Amino acid sequence: MPDLETELSERRPHKRRRNWGSFLYMAGPVGFLLLLFAGPMAILVLYSFQDRGRAGTGAWTLSNYQTVTQPFYWRVALDTLIIALWAMAVLLLIAYPLAYVIAFKSGGWEIPLLLMLVLSDELNPLIRIFAWKTVLGRQGVINTVLQWLHVIDEPLDWLLFTKFTVVVVLSVSWLPYTVIPIYAAMKTIDRELIEAAQDLGAGWWTIFRKILLPLTAAGFMATVIIVFIPILSDYAAPVLVGGTEGIMISAIIGDEFLARGQWGIGSALTFVLLAVSSGIVWLSYKLTNLRKLQA
Repeated sequence: MPDLETELSERRPHKRRRNWGSFLYMAGPVGFLLLLFAGPMAILVLYSFQDRGRAGTGAWTLSNYQTVTQPFYWRVALDTLIIALWAMAVLLLIAYPLAYVIAFKSGGWEIPLLLMLVLSDELNPLIRIFAWKTVLGRQGVINTVLQWLHVIDEPLDWLLFTKFTVVVVLSVSWLPYTVIPIYAAMKTIDRELIEAAQDLGAGWWTIFRKILLPLTAAGFMATVIIVFIPILSDYAAPVLVGGTEGIMISAIIGDEFLARGQWGIGSALTFVLLAVSSGIVWLSYKLTNLRKLQA
């Protein structure tokens, strides 16, 4: 009967071959994705430290990062953060109750409601944005109905081409991506916890604060990554319905690259936005305390 050490030594090469096989199997697609991501990012890093204007020499410089610290860019960055925070707040105010209803109160309508959420996102984003222009415009549905009801005498100009418009469009566009991660997190909660809290006289707010919110921290984290970060960098909504008041940093980046030909400044702005997004993800990770929850 072979001893234990001999048997283990015979098994190690097979295990090593299996590990190498898994590594080689994943190396191809992972390397391809890294190339598609890291390659363009490396080019942008170089451009952000070079004079890449229309008449640029390509010389190394820090002026691009000095330029993006000017008051104009700070104002646009602040407006971007305000719009994104408002849109995220509206989304969470709608998403948590809706996810709760779908997860615990919908009964046989659970799957149809989820399918309707998914189908609502199938419409082309540009068509959705232009649809909102017809709803919120001076001659749009809302102004027409309010004037017909004699609620207002003149069309409301602030419904379109303002921060309000961008918040509305972003909130509607990203609602499915906000509800579904929170819904998935809620489905892991034992229904008896909620029933026990209700039997003890806890109201909806107490249940939300003491049970739902702590136990859906992973869903909240996923929502920040899936929704809040893309909202910060959204391009179509501020360009099409934001006007001069609802402009966001992504529109400025696009303008630097496409209209002004300032690739260096555009690259620097891109990395500033990337740094802010990374900081938000890190902060969300710390606030949700995922490491503690996984333990």
